[in-house]
Formats: sequence, structure tokens, C-alpha cells
Amino acid sequence: MKKMQAEILTFLFLIGFLSIVDAQETVDKNEMVGFACYFEGSQSKTVEKFTRKLKNKKYDWISKKLTSKNNAEKYMSVITLEKLTELGNYKLNETESDLIAEIKKSTDLVSVCSGCVYFDKIELKNMFTAEMLTMATNWLNYNLKTD
Repeated sequence: MKKMQAEILTFLFLIGFLSIVDAQETVDKNEMVGFACYFEGSQSKTVEKFTRKLKNKKYDWISKKLTSKNNAEKYMSVITLEKLTELGNYKLNETESDLIAEIKKSTDLVSVCSGCVYFDKIELKNMFTAEMLTMATNWLNYNLKTD
């Protein structure tokens, strides 16, 4: 009986492990938004890049990413510019406002990750829900020293 239980547990573990590996392979790591990914809770490459630009106050560079072909960059540009505007550190022009409105309605997919097990592709428009913005808000508050 114990051997059968061990075999079942091993089987369930392998199914879980393989589904995690499969999920990680369906996302695009070069076009991924993640504030705390993998076992170590590291940022995705896109988030790292935006962290550096934000800390160096490269707001024009961030604005230019509203027209990027990389959907993760578009998302990061929107949340960053909106927060900077809210804080009075940046003023959106009409073109930027129009691009942000477009991105917020977009059905284009962006890869996301969180922790060790959550990897997915989500429509850009769904990245702006309260649930999805939680980690982004924490990242912005930390990097802009607000809260």
C-alpha cells in the first residue's frame, strides 16, 4: 500500500513539474513583465531595464517605448508615465495620452510571470485590472519612493 502511495505522489509531482516547465516555455522571456519571478523572486529583463531608466530619470526613453514592438515595454511605459504624471513629475502630451488609451484597450498578448509557478500570456487590456496592477504599484512606489 505504501509503495502505491509513493508512486501516486511521484506521479502527481511529475505532472505538476512538467506543467510548470511547459508554462515557462510558452512565454517570451524577452517580452515578459515580472516583478518577482522564479525561485529567487527576480525581475524580468524588461522590468530591470525600466528600473534603471526610471532611476536615471530617462523619461523620454520611457515615453518612446509606447510605440515599441515589445508589448512588455508598452505596458511598463504606460504604468510608469501614468504614475509620473500623477506625482507631477511628467506631463503627458496628446500623442502619449492617445497611445496610452490604445494600449489599455489592446488585445495584443504580453508574457507575465510571478514566483516559481505562474507563467502566462495575457491581453494587454487585462494587465490594467486592479489585481494585475498590485505588483506594478508596489514596484512604482518603491522606485519612486512613494506610499
